Amino acid sequence: MSLKKLHAAILCSPGVGHLVPVLLLGRRLLTHHNLHVTILAVTISTTTAQSELLTLFTTDFHLPVIQIPAADISSVVSADAKVVTRICTMMRETIPTIRTTISSMEALPDVLVGDIFSMESWVIAEEFEIPKYVFVTGNAWFTGLFTYSLVLDKEVVGQYVDHTEPFEIPGCKPVRPEEVVDPMLDRDDEDYRVYLDQAVGVTLADGMLINTWEKLEPKSLDALRNNEILRSVVKNKPMSQQRFVWVVRPPAGHVTYGSFFKPGHSGEPNGEYDFLPEGFINRTQKIGLVVPSWAPQIEILNHASVGGFLTHCGWNSTLESITSGVPMIAWALYAEQRMNATMLTEELKVALRPEVLPTKKVVAREEVERMVRGLMEGEEGKAMTENVKRLKEGAEEALSENGSSYISTCKFIEDCWSQIQR
Repeated sequence: MSLKKLHAAILCSPGVGHLVPVLLLGRRLLTHHNLHVTILAVTISTTTAQSELLTLFTTDFHLPVIQIPAADISSVVSADAKVVTRICTMMRETIPTIRTTISSMEALPDVLVGDIFSMESWVIAEEFEIPKYVFVTGNAWFTGLFTYSLVLDKEVVGQYVDHTEPFEIPGCKPVRPEEVVDPMLDRDDEDYRVYLDQAVGVTLADGMLINTWEKLEPKSLDALRNNEILRSVVKNKPMSQQRFVWVVRPPAGHVTYGSFFKPGHSGEPNGEYDFLPEGFINRTQKIGLVVPSWAPQIEILNHASVGGFLTHCGWNSTLESITSGVPMIAWALYAEQRMNATMLTEELKVALRPEVLPTKKVVAREEVERMVRGLMEGEEGKAMTENVKRLKEGAEEALSENGSSYISTCKFIEDCWSQIQR
């Protein structure tokens, strides 16, 4: 094999949810596999969380990051276009700037890795004749649904949410109608067509990286690998009397940073929280801490006093909780979070969840209290703590030298070299 260092450029669409795993992947390739890595982060504007992350990874870990300003899409998409459509359009319209950025590098990268919103950028990889890989920042079960959606689109009649039986995904756990990802909620919406185009893009990549590990999702990974598919601390009401840290963002419309596309400042002016119930801060100040907008979540989860995490079940937060050995309360809201919540509660048994999705019905404070006490004090919570500790050990084993994730990354690098030498 050549002594030349492999240079991987990793392209990331806007949003902290994708930026975190991209930065972590870049750091791992740099520090554990001796690759030359450049992160290409398409940004709308720098939020507090994004700024903190970029500073951490560029300063502390010496990871090269190039920020690419996203194209203005205000004249391209309608104001009511949904998130998937807006991000994909934004990435498509930014292609000229991405191309210029890559071509102006001192040396062209040997391989281009992009998240699932970056796949229209495959044209750039083809122009430069370099291999292209997709990095799925979600889990393998979601990847199974995502790629198999092209088949479901032809087989399923009517709206997915109107069906009563789960949708079969070859080799994977079936997906219930109420668990499908947001773009599948309305087949008549433009978001759904864009989502299917993304699924096509995945099949055009030279390979796929998934943000999971072998022992966490053996069944789904096996299905994907064998082409069965492809041919806190607790956030709670004070009724539970548990100490808590609550990272709180104002509701949409209250201030701009509640919106994905209109990030604003990092906290309420003068430290006020007028969207919370009157007297909430005073009543809870002895047992709880309310933090505006952003907090160092990994540090909090790894603190010895943390007993549970009420989470929206984004895959980043899910992995951070598991690798910290912290059981969860699954408060799924949108995207693939409903699937994640099902995995956590029914398959992995490391989380509790409300009887009804929080998006469908207001969850009574008595139920929140019940879940918190069950997680922190009950026998079920103790069992979940033991389960999540085993998963944490599995993650550490996977990341260790000669672990399954380490070996998979080595195979990815070998595959890159073979693609280059063809």
